[in-house]
Amino acid sequence: MNAQAIDEPQDSGFGPVEFRIDRSVPGVFVARVSGQGGDPDAAARRWRHFVLTARASGKSWLMISRDLDGPTLSEAGLARMMAMLSDLDLDGLRIAIVQPRLERQRIDELGALLAMEQGGMVRVFEDERSALIWLRHGSGVA
Repeated sequence: MNAQAIDEPQDSGFGPVEFRIDRSVPGVFVARVSGQGGDPDAAARRWRHFVLTARASGKSWLMISRDLDGPTLSEAGLARMMAMLSDLDLDGLRIAIVQPRLERQRIDELGALLAMEQGGMVRVFEDERSALIWLRHGSGVA
């Protein structure tokens, strides 16, 4: 990565993951997450952190690039996570989830639909290039 990529602390209740915040993409708040997935509580804490940090930095485009191993969130776990995030203001925020792993895309697509029900503009992509094109030039319709 470049000098603008920042390693985040790993002892903040975010689960057994590592993530990097990359501020080098103009206009886009980028978080790259890797490690062990499957914990809805830790996932909710990460998502809250990403949304609030993007807002605080003045960004309205958020790209979360995920490379997680381990269990996939269950539908019940996803519903619990979304309930924990229901108070977040997603208005005006465009969120691209990059999920290259086919076996994880279904639950991410379901999460995107639930986020749209809460007012978010969210899409799931297989690669960062497509996600960035949508963030910068895509229509308001997901």
